Amino acid sequence: MTAAELQETFGLSREDWRRIAAEPEMIEPIDPKYTNGVTQWSGHGFVRWLAAHHPDLAHRTPHLLRPAKELAAQYYGGTYTKRADGFHHEHFAGCWRTAFGSLAIVYPRHHTVPPQELLEHHPEVTTVVVVQHDWNLYGLPNLEAADRAHPTLVYEPRWSELAAHIGSPIPWWPSELRRDSHLTAWKPAHTPEPVQVLTWPEWEPLYDMAFREAKGTPLRLACLSAGREIRSRAVKHTLWEIGKMNELKEAKEDSDYAKRKEAERAWMVIPAFPDLKDPAETETADPETVREGLAQLCQRTDDLAVECLEQISMWSGKDLPFGGSFSVTTTEATPAGAEWIKRLKATEPTAIHRVWDSEHDQITGTFTDPVTNSPVVTKKGYYTSRPTDEVSFHSYAPRQLPEGSRIAEVILDGPIWVRTHDGTLYPAPSMDAPGLSWGYVGSGPGTLAVLIGRLLDNGAAHAVTYEDDDSFNAEPKIEALLQIKHKRGTRLSRRLLEDVRENGLDNLGFLDRVRLGRIRST
Repeated sequence: MTAAELQETFGLSREDWRRIAAEPEMIEPIDPKYTNGVTQWSGHGFVRWLAAHHPDLAHRTPHLLRPAKELAAQYYGGTYTKRADGFHHEHFAGCWRTAFGSLAIVYPRHHTVPPQELLEHHPEVTTVVVVQHDWNLYGLPNLEAADRAHPTLVYEPRWSELAAHIGSPIPWWPSELRRDSHLTAWKPAHTPEPVQVLTWPEWEPLYDMAFREAKGTPLRLACLSAGREIRSRAVKHTLWEIGKMNELKEAKEDSDYAKRKEAERAWMVIPAFPDLKDPAETETADPETVREGLAQLCQRTDDLAVECLEQISMWSGKDLPFGGSFSVTTTEATPAGAEWIKRLKATEPTAIHRVWDSEHDQITGTFTDPVTNSPVVTKKGYYTSRPTDEVSFHSYAPRQLPEGSRIAEVILDGPIWVRTHDGTLYPAPSMDAPGLSWGYVGSGPGTLAVLIGRLLDNGAAHAVTYEDDDSFNAEPKIEALLQIKHKRGTRLSRRLLEDVRENGLDNLGFLDRVRLGRIRST
């Protein structure tokens, strides 16, 4: 900050500035090579110096950057604010006494919140300190603070400074241990205790569903498997975080920086650790049983099943019975899209239908594709830039075609379609990523080329995933064909695809070359 900025920010008169600037002990400005030759000071460094050397001006500085007065710690307890309480940031606020009034240390559950916004939410406190999710120079979480006297001035106190003002070491909880029942009951005299981890997505609904089912059933095992994977990942991460904090307790090198890290860490206490007891750790299942159980979950109609599918979908869709999502609109459907729409069967909504949208009233109809058994929902006026009365059909592609399938043609559309030799039309096997496309040089045509190559070899081949070793540049000749800007709805026969795969574009028969030439010109 320049001299003018420091005077304006902290309300220093010209006389005040001349007086402090003339002092031999005045804090040195930043090396001009880092400021393009402009004379500037570290704002935090200047304020700390000003408060310590000029008590008559200390009232102009942020509370926590002033020298602390000695006082006995007094903790007033804390409150937990959920989103349902009318404030969109879920957090815990623990309140402490300081010499300048009540102070709230805020621990966000998910996203951090600006301290000046929290001052409005907690009108009873003088200062708010927000524990950030990122880390400072000393390996501890960053702190951001704001005082009610100057709410727009956000500053970053050190852990040692905050601890000096409340007269106590500061509790810190990893975000996965910020469970409201534990936080609101905590007192400074408590010893560290085990806490069940919090996760996003949530593992608890999955265990709740599982324990309502009989032991050994696919649905129970599937929910426990997904929930355990979510929970164990959080436990592992929390233990790692606590381990990193504990490593700072003892300096491993004899340097001022290492000693400073150790000194800052000394002002932190960790009141909880993850509860390692997993009530489901002995119930395991093979992947086939998990897939069977999740298929059963999709067909349920209760609210808990919907909640479980929402959590699983946010975590990983690898074991769900369907592949990537797609949509077809009535106004732009190609003949293949219209054929697919015509065969759909109306049905009562199941859990998998309801997962399509958090606003369930946007769904105007529920169907099933009798060929793939995939759920289908309709919405009216769903796309903002399109007609308000347009009906769109939303569904999932299969992960693979039935065993024994043999493809007869590929239809370039949205989605990509494949038709088998018995005349059945399918959305091409796909996942949400990587996507399938054509008409340019890029990953979309390359992924589609790999899928087509697999389907030519085995009609029941699985959709391409990022984990596949052959997911890039495996079918260069087919990929060259798909890089052409074919007209939407173009049908590529099996014979043409096999010929291109074998001989490339330049060695095709005369009629095929003429046809591709016409396609290039459209």
